[in-house]
Amino acid sequence: MEFVVKNTTKWRLIDLVAPHSCRGCGHTGAVLCERCKIYNKEQREAICPLCRMVVAQSYENGGKLVKCPNCETELLGLWAVGWRRGVLKKLVSEFKYESVRAIGEVLAEMLNEVIPDLAKILPEGAEVVVVPLPTIGKHVRRRGLDHTLILARKLAKKRGWKCEQVLTRVVDTVQVGEKVKERREQAERAYKVSQGVDSRKYYLLLDDVWTTGASMKAVERVIREAGATKVMGAVIGVGIDKNDKV
Repeated sequence: MEFVVKNTTKWRLIDLVAPHSCRGCGHTGAVLCERCKIYNKEQREAICPLCRMVVAQSYENGGKLVKCPNCETELLGLWAVGWRRGVLKKLVSEFKYESVRAIGEVLAEMLNEVIPDLAKILPEGAEVVVVPLPTIGKHVRRRGLDHTLILARKLAKKRGWKCEQVLTRVVDTVQVGEKVKERREQAERAYKVSQGVDSRKYYLLLDDVWTTGASMKAVERVIREAGATKVMGAVIGVGIDKNDKV
C-alpha cells in the first residue's frame, strides 16, 4: 500500500469548505481514515527515544513499567508512537503548525494505544497526572491553540486521569534547527514548576516530538527538584536522528 504525500496547504483549504481528507490516502471523510489507521498501527514499531533502537516492550519483573532495557533513565516508563516520518510527520506538523484541530483526536488515540494499561501495573488507587510540556506563548497566540495541552487533555480524558499544567515556560527560546548542545542549554533555562507537586502521584510528561530529548530531560529534572518521585514520559514522534529538524 503506497501513501502519496499531498500539499498540506491545499488540504487545509479543502478542509475549510469540505469534509477532511485522509492524510494517508487522500480519500474524503476524515484526517486519517479507518483503513490508514489500521495500516499505520500494523506498521508501528516500539522505539526507544533515548537510543533510537526498535525494542520489544514488555513488562519487567517486579512490576516495573515498560522502558528500553538498553538505556539508563530514571523515568519509570517512556513511550513513543513512532518515527517522525511519513503520515505521522504530516499529522504532527499540520496539527502543530496549521492548527488542524481534528488531528488532535487522532494523535491522542495513537498515544492511548501505545501507553500500556497502567492500572494493571501501578499500585491500586495510584493517581496519574498528564503534564504537557508548555508551548511558547507567542506560538500559541499565532496558531490559536496549544497543541500539547490539547493532546494532554484528550489523553487524560480517555484514561480517566487528570491533566495539570504543572510547568510553565520562563524563556521563549525557539529550539528548531539548533544543535544538540545549544538545544540542551536552552532547555535547561526554559522551564519551571508553576504549582505544587505531590510525591505520591505519577506524572506523565507529554511532548509532541523527541529530537535530542533536551526538553523532556530538562522538564524531568525540574519536576523532580520540585518533589516528584514517580515520573514517566511519552511523545508522538521520534526524530530519525538528533539533527532532525522539528
